[in-house]
Amino acid sequence: MNDLTQLGEYLSHYPSLVIVLTTALIFLLGTIAQILSDKTSLPAIIFLLLFGSLLGKQGLNWINPDVYSSVGIRAIIAVAVAIVVFEGGLMIDFNHLRHHLVSVLGLITLNVLITILAMAWVTSHLLGIEWRIALMYAGLVSVTGPTVIAPILRRIHVSQKVKTILETEAVLVDAVGVIAAVSIFNYIIAGASHGPDAGLMPILKNMLLSLVLGAATGSFCAWLARRTATLFSPMRGEVVRMLVLGTTVSAYMLGELVSHESGIASVAVAGMIIGNTPFPHKSSIKEFKGDLTLLSITVVFLLLSASLDLNLLKKIGLPGALCVLILMWVVRPVGVLLSTAFEKISWRERIFISWLGPRGIVAASAATFFSLEMDAYGIEGSGIIRGMVFMTVLITVIIEGAGAKYMASILDIAPSSVLIVGGGVVGKKLIEQLKATQKEGIILIENDPQRLESLKKLSSEGVYVISADAREEKIYKDALHQLKNITTLITTSEDDWLNLRVCQIVKKINPEVRLISVINDLKGREVFENLGIQAIHLREAAATVIYVLMKSPTSEALPL
Repeated sequence: MNDLTQLGEYLSHYPSLVIVLTTALIFLLGTIAQILSDKTSLPAIIFLLLFGSLLGKQGLNWINPDVYSSVGIRAIIAVAVAIVVFEGGLMIDFNHLRHHLVSVLGLITLNVLITILAMAWVTSHLLGIEWRIALMYAGLVSVTGPTVIAPILRRIHVSQKVKTILETEAVLVDAVGVIAAVSIFNYIIAGASHGPDAGLMPILKNMLLSLVLGAATGSFCAWLARRTATLFSPMRGEVVRMLVLGTTVSAYMLGELVSHESGIASVAVAGMIIGNTPFPHKSSIKEFKGDLTLLSITVVFLLLSASLDLNLLKKIGLPGALCVLILMWVVRPVGVLLSTAFEKISWRERIFISWLGPRGIVAASAATFFSLEMDAYGIEGSGIIRGMVFMTVLITVIIEGAGAKYMASILDIAPSSVLIVGGGVVGKKLIEQLKATQKEGIILIENDPQRLESLKKLSSEGVYVISADAREEKIYKDALHQLKNITTLITTSEDDWLNLRVCQIVKKINPEVRLISVINDLKGREVFENLGIQAIHLREAAATVIYVLMKSPTSEALPL
């Protein structure tokens, strides 16, 4: 105890050291949150919010946002949110709109409008808060988030159509939600300065101008990157990355010069322009911005939860939780059903899309940012907004994330699939061949850490990768709850007994599955064939391929 007292007295004489230690602790907790996320398959933001609450001002007080000063914390959050929003815009691919155009456009326009109006009415009535504050909250929770949606979809097996719609909505709606939140905030500021009858036209004009400036900044950055690469070829990737980072800050600054808080909208548009314009080192830029975004997310979420007034959460209590449940189970389904009314998707798929709409990074980041700005303007209600957004993120991620697997199973929306066991040379090559003709329904089981690392790209391209020991029968009952949709099992492991064991397990669960297995020892062929398993010996297969090539010397080479 005396040591802690002496440390406290020592640090009181060096306030800069307190800031350094707080920042170091934030980075450390962010790393731990990512590790726990990988181990549990839960979004990292859950752990960040819990860490911040436990170690924040009303917990152990190890993370106190006040050490950065009011001006410093506003600047930190502003830059962090700008980076998060820019990276969201950078990941938007306009080509996504070609697939399921009607549904995606409906979800990012009509659904957002329904969410904002409905939740503003629900929140103002259930919590008894002023209409404009309720509108601000509704604007912030009108967005889902790709960094929350993606981990959830990686853990479940659904049709590619559903996956594309949900992922595209999550990416595109970030920019739409930010623009909506900025517009609402400017409306609140105008009302505070000029009264409730303040006109909307000046706000809309400023917003439009900030969007134009963001587009101009992004276009200039892309042009400059191409031009510089031409003049100084080859140009180093770090130079381009610094150029893009400078563009992020410049777009934010230009938007702010037009109208306070319009910089976020400018950054979103600049990110979209750069993301859809070809120029050198683009892939490394996305990785670089992804690292900065991860850092920004850690800072924003920990500072948000560390500054929360837990007594306010108790005060919000049941009415606040009821608001979130209405958002999840009433407002979201209505918005989705209306937005996808003209798309050719089944009612089961619509129900699943309605279910999965967790709120995440953009909502929490923007809530922290705008609540700090509201405090600076002396506008009441910032605590309610932070508390409600915190509650919304936590409840939607936990309930919808945990329930997604079971909803997919109940609704039976998994496609007909091919199950491959073994991610070695044969397994990976087979997947590459299948992907050319089969865009979805490829499942791979692998347990080797090094192979799993090399399979990450496949996971992002629609292959459902499961890290597990394929010999455990429990895997096929839990992780592969859609086993009845598997039409073919192909085992490619170097261990013949493992291959045989897997075929026996799957055949027992679903006798209709076609069984194909690579065998490494010809002595075991009879055992496999007696069980109805098509056995392929690699050396025999190689001889057959060579024979085919010899018989057709002028034909195109086989895709080996």
